[in-house]
Amino acid sequence: MHFFNIELKMNVPNALSLFRIALLPLFVYLYLNSGKNTAYLYLAFGVFILSGITDSLDGIIARKFNQITDLGKILDPLADKLTQVTVVVCLAIKYKGVVISLLVICLIKELCQAIGGFLLLRRGLKIQGARWFGKISTFTFYGVMISIVGWPNMPQWLLASLIILVALLMLFAFIKYTTIFFRINKAAKLEDKNTGYNSEESIESDDILDI
Repeated sequence: MHFFNIELKMNVPNALSLFRIALLPLFVYLYLNSGKNTAYLYLAFGVFILSGITDSLDGIIARKFNQITDLGKILDPLADKLTQVTVVVCLAIKYKGVVISLLVICLIKELCQAIGGFLLLRRGLKIQGARWFGKISTFTFYGVMISIVGWPNMPQWLLASLIILVALLMLFAFIKYTTIFFRINKAAKLEDKNTGYNSEESIESDDILDI
């Protein structure tokens, strides 16, 4: 089965990405109810750690066993995005303040990149792997979020500093990806006018979906 020239092929890495998405409602329930039951906080922390582990495993398995697919190049960053937005929303509900600013930045960035990704997929652009600034931003995000979730009594000054760090890295990655989007879109339009659209033109998966 194909969708937007993408083969919908299911394998272990893709199943792990779907599993990460399925964990999100459980995390939300546990974390938002952790004030009533401390055990829920530890369970929410465990779910978040499990999500991070499966995030690493799907890439390792895909590369080692040659199971990299176009579907996986979409599912993996999509799972990342949904996880990031979900965690930030939960933290914004609990902490408010500076986390609200991070939530706004995160939502605007993800919305813009999702729209850009949809437009590029419609043009038949081939999807490849993540870029270094997207990986750094994602790695830092997970590290900071794990720290905040696992340390509920973190000092406010440290919380604010970590949130600002994540926000700055998100903005940097977003600016870089926006630049790439317009460059590739411009090149595709020129190709359309001159020799017909080249479906082998490629773009990083994070250019489309990741931070």
